[in-house]
Amino acid sequence: MSTIFELVSFKVKDLEKATKLRRDAMEHAKNFKGFVNYRALINTDDQSHFCDLVEWESLDDAQAAAQQVMTIPEFQAMMSEIETVESMKHFSVDKFVE
Repeated sequence: MSTIFELVSFKVKDLEKATKLRRDAMEHAKNFKGFVNYRALINTDDQSHFCDLVEWESLDDAQAAAQQVMTIPEFQAMMSEIETVESMKHFSVDKFVE
């Protein structure tokens, strides 16, 4: 069974504050059922544009975690620094080459 990738693209209000809060929140993501890994990305042309790439064991795990983050203070603090969410989608792997 293939894992699921969650890709969230968003703009932040304050780069320094948002970076710290996101790093704090990332440590809590490891505790969610089905968590595999989390990559925090920053746009090289616009550092206020972040993307989070989170890998989950299943779509159900990803969706359950999305509901749970609303109740965790570290994620709420991070979300307060989001100016706009451009997209939040889930993807499965079609092909992987190393």
